[in-house]
Amino acid sequence: MTILYTFYLLYGCFFLKLAWMAGEGLSDQEVPWKMHVIDSSSRGADGTKLTDVNGDGHEDIVVGWEEGGVTRLYINPGEPDLEWTYIEVPSPDVEDAFAVDLDGDGYMDLVTLSEGSHQRITVHWGPSDWELYYRSEHWVSQDIPVTIGMTRWMFGRPHHMDGNNGIDLVVGSKNPNGTLGWMESPSDPRNLDEWQYHELSPAGWVMSIELVDMNGNGNEDILLSDRYGEMTGLRWLERPETGNLFEPWANHFIGLQEGEPMFLGFVPPQNKENGQIFSAIMLPDLVRGWECYFKKDETWENNFIPYPVGSGTRGKSVAFGDINGGGGVDMVASFEGASGRSGIIGIIDVFSDSPKVVDISGAPGVKYDLVVLVDMDGDGDLDVLTSEETAEDGSKKGLGVIWYENPKGGNVPEKVN
Repeated sequence: MTILYTFYLLYGCFFLKLAWMAGEGLSDQEVPWKMHVIDSSSRGADGTKLTDVNGDGHEDIVVGWEEGGVTRLYINPGEPDLEWTYIEVPSPDVEDAFAVDLDGDGYMDLVTLSEGSHQRITVHWGPSDWELYYRSEHWVSQDIPVTIGMTRWMFGRPHHMDGNNGIDLVVGSKNPNGTLGWMESPSDPRNLDEWQYHELSPAGWVMSIELVDMNGNGNEDILLSDRYGEMTGLRWLERPETGNLFEPWANHFIGLQEGEPMFLGFVPPQNKENGQIFSAIMLPDLVRGWECYFKKDETWENNFIPYPVGSGTRGKSVAFGDINGGGGVDMVASFEGASGRSGIIGIIDVFSDSPKVVDISGAPGVKYDLVVLVDMDGDGDLDVLTSEETAEDGSKKGLGVIWYENPKGGNVPEKVN
């Protein structure tokens, strides 16, 4: 990161804080973005993960429906107005789900992580035949025995940790027995009895896991947000330089040890030097506001940014991209506690001295999850993909799997000077 950009980031966070603390918020004159429903037929849509399972160049979507007890892999039809078909697998109490080819047969499988009373990690094997792949009844679901009843599994990432055998899984859970560690793939990934779990750190409630080189030594470390307990905070675990993954991984706190950190997001660098993939980390401190952390010399500094007037009351996730085509860094944020408020907002030129807050969702939703910025309709701008799980009456019949169409200049300022 250049010194100039570090100053720019600090300067921007400072002025953004002043503007919002002065009471700026959502305009009553703004019209929310048009909402498109991919699916609302089950209950408790909880998170969206993108992947191209069939190699057709279109991103497909994996969503766990927690109260519905299923996970669905939505196949992108390639045209925005066509229906999304899906493959469905059973997953009681599912909290996270993603696609990965675990057995290396060239066909994506699904992995689901369950909390509640189910408490296990399950592999759903996709058929090695395209004629059968899109038919749910031909998928085979098998639990990883070592994970059953261990803890309430919350979040995971596929990653080749040790360079041996197949792809491994980096996974985290919440109390009781909260833990962060990795599942080691055996020589035959289909032999689930041989999968081993290696704990790297106790945890209270793992919200985010990212594989990132945090110290510039060429090794991918583990960055996580941990919501509760003695290990609460935004922190990272340092991969041993010896290459021996069974040595202790040093824990480094970045911040929010006294807060309640939610899903983290990366602020993209303005100057991509030395392979750097981000210049700062931002995440909600549930009810207080966003914390923006950036590296200065050898320490992490932060700025606090309160939520704008009219947004939801409990921050959930953030994502960054240029949503107005102005060339700056814009942010999209999701919220819980959004009854009668906006659960998805955008902030144009978020680190400038004159950011613009944009209402994206309007008031219908209550509890949104991860937001993903992706061009859903192929028109060249970034739309907002997310899931919403709670209705106004408190039931889990929420809006479901949805996306908001970028109006290209309607409710998105072209440029904020």
